[in-house]
Amino acid sequence: MDSNLRDKISSAATAIELTLGLIILLACVIGSVGLVYTTELNQLFLVPDYLQKRLSDACLIIIGIELIKMITCHTIDSVVDVMLLAIARQMIVEHTTPVENMLAVLSVGVLFVIRKYLYISRLDRRKRSKKDIESDVQAEVLGFDVSKENREKQGRS
Repeated sequence: MDSNLRDKISSAATAIELTLGLIILLACVIGSVGLVYTTELNQLFLVPDYLQKRLSDACLIIIGIELIKMITCHTIDSVVDVMLLAIARQMIVEHTTPVENMLAVLSVGVLFVIRKYLYISRLDRRKRSKKDIESDVQAEVLGFDVSKENREKQGRS
């Protein structure tokens, strides 16, 4: 496929992503203002179901904001953040069974393990050469910076 056509398709996809992000941002702002102005304080403290509904709405707005970050950042870290928030919202706001609670806790644990041990933040940087990516993976897996050693060897020669 012609690289010019690929660039145009990529630019169009980026424009659609940004437009969608702006629409979600506008909905989050309107939802936040609506949430604040429609909250009745006497019901908030006296009716537990009302508090739960307000928490649910607030969590949805927060997830929407994280979704915008995920759309604009294009990083693995932002995807993990959105998934963590969605699972946490499900656990906190909804009345779930003990089995569902256990699965949610395990899911959050798995996401933290992924973030801690399987996520290489340097791979999320854009516009990098294949050689840079390979050296970053080797540095992360082997525990030392290969490109730094190569520079030292070249300096000695």
